[in-house]
Amino acid sequence: MSLTSISMTQQLLKFHGILLCFCSYTLLAQNPLSEQTQVEVGIGLVIPVLQNGQELNRAEHLRDQELSYYENTAGERSDVGAYSTLLGYSFSLAFHKPIKRVKGLMIGAVVRNSQTGSTPDAGYEEAYFFNFITAGLSFKYYPFEAANVFVRTDVGMAGVFTKNRFINEQAEQNFLHQFGIGYGGSLGVGYSVTPFKNKSKSLDATIIYQQITTRVEVDEIGDDHWKFGAVHFTVAYSF
Repeated sequence: MSLTSISMTQQLLKFHGILLCFCSYTLLAQNPLSEQTQVEVGIGLVIPVLQNGQELNRAEHLRDQELSYYENTAGERSDVGAYSTLLGYSFSLAFHKPIKRVKGLMIGAVVRNSQTGSTPDAGYEEAYFFNFITAGLSFKYYPFEAANVFVRTDVGMAGVFTKNRFINEQAEQNFLHQFGIGYGGSLGVGYSVTPFKNKSKSLDATIIYQQITTRVEVDEIGDDHWKFGAVHFTVAYSF
């Protein structure tokens, strides 16, 4: 074996040794924020992403066409103007306990309630409300000891509740409600800031994506399977 080959082999072994030490350090590292039980209260901005469902898509199409949800006996709909972007806010409550055998990993539960809506140019007479709630098993993981970056995921039950507000043929305010249940999950990444004297408390900024599937009973359709997502920008207080 030449001296050049021996030198390259030594460099590769040195590189792999450094990499192994780094990986071992990362896996064995224990971020202080993951060492004890956390209770988390959060609030955020949420943007639904409507994907699939016969009635879900039909109602969205009517809003895109700037038409009222109500159709009179002659088959006509009022022009109500362009709807605003469907968005709203979310509230969440969670707790996580450390898993001692896996450094940085925590397990717990989370409940997240999202209230969103959209109104057209016509104002209060017409509106669309799209609300959903999830509750399930939650995981939170701090992979580094010194950096407060974390990833989180949850999976569990989901429910959706929609309300269409419109004026009927008798010029009366009317509503159409739809409700469904199903399941969903989320994946997010965030960062914890510790501005408090007690460094076990933090403010967590997180970006989360949810994916939800529900079954909704709809008149003249029956079982209507809805699929939708949601993007959350949240800030939470963990203590």
